Amino acid sequence: MALNSRSPLLDSLGWVDYAFQPAGAAPPADAAYGHQRHSASVVMDSENVPPKSCESDGIIGTGDRAVAVYTADCLPVLIADDKQKHVAAVHAGLKGTLRGVLYRAVEKLCERGATPDSLFLAIGPAIAPCCYELGQNMLSEIAQTTGVPQPVRWHQQQPHNPQAVRAQAQAQQQGIWFDLPGLAKQMLMASGIPAAHIDHIQVCTYCMAEAGSSYRYNSHFSSGYQSRYSWIRRRSSG
Repeated sequence: MALNSRSPLLDSLGWVDYAFQPAGAAPPADAAYGHQRHSASVVMDSENVPPKSCESDGIIGTGDRAVAVYTADCLPVLIADDKQKHVAAVHAGLKGTLRGVLYRAVEKLCERGATPDSLFLAIGPAIAPCCYELGQNMLSEIAQTTGVPQPVRWHQQQPHNPQAVRAQAQAQQQGIWFDLPGLAKQMLMASGIPAAHIDHIQVCTYCMAEAGSSYRYNSHFSSGYQSRYSWIRRRSSG
């Protein structure tokens, strides 16, 4: 099915090329991406050429090579610095987000001359609160995690997604329905990035995206899944 996975913010920057690709599509041949481990490690693109040369969950590019991440339900976050014309791709699942991978990416871009208000970001397709159930015990852990803005966003009752094309997740543990993209946006704003500089492409990988998009759906139905690559690069002037 055709989904709108474009970011008006990134599209407004004339120097950026990017894509949130469907499940199974290959990234650009020259793309740099890490061996992802839900960490807070963010490295330069040269450190992951060839791909997966080191463990990292964020890649920064300062030239015109594409930097990429691969996801299934985690957040792919693409960042463009309109001041230095640098870019970054970040893999932000719940563990990596709580460990500070988004903070680290912003910090490293600012070390290279960016300012929070020069950064433009898009949070791509990922599992949404309509399908992301967590155990109640996780709320306490999240609340006690250093650097997490409070209150975090969650729902006691499962939200209905009127745009779902397949059944939403069924409750497995009488837990809560967590807003991971909302947490990411809160943390990015805590880094000083204006809310108007953050796009969220509201496509739930569990119930809205193409078949094979969701690790969690596969764990419930053994349907198979494939990585979804998201990438960004500075457009070549040549």
